Amino acid sequence: MSRAFETFTSPLSWQQLSLLLDTVQYFEDAPKWLSIPNEQGASVAVPMTAETLRAMLGCVREEDAFTRVPFSLDWEDGSEDGKGVLVVSLPNGETVRQLTVLSMFSQV
Repeated sequence: MSRAFETFTSPLSWQQLSLLLDTVQYFEDAPKWLSIPNEQGASVAVPMTAETLRAMLGCVREEDAFTRVPFSLDWEDGSEDGKGVLVVSLPNGETVRQLTVLSMFSQV
């Protein structure tokens, strides 16, 4: 199987992350691939959970709702086909590692 997606950086604001989190929470029982913009503005499909988005949202301030900050997103293939780890490097230097089974996520 090919990689779920290639490494990219996404400049996201509090407003964008908040809307993405609302979307993921709405579909919590049926996780979806989210369209995340890369630096060039193109959408990249990423399997992301509410927990990961909450960690990302914690790195931005509501007071600066429209200020974009860079998040680096990467995919590490797992030992089994269709499984892997979404790796999100946060602007505060921390890293979120989301264990992912791709078959649990459907396209929006």
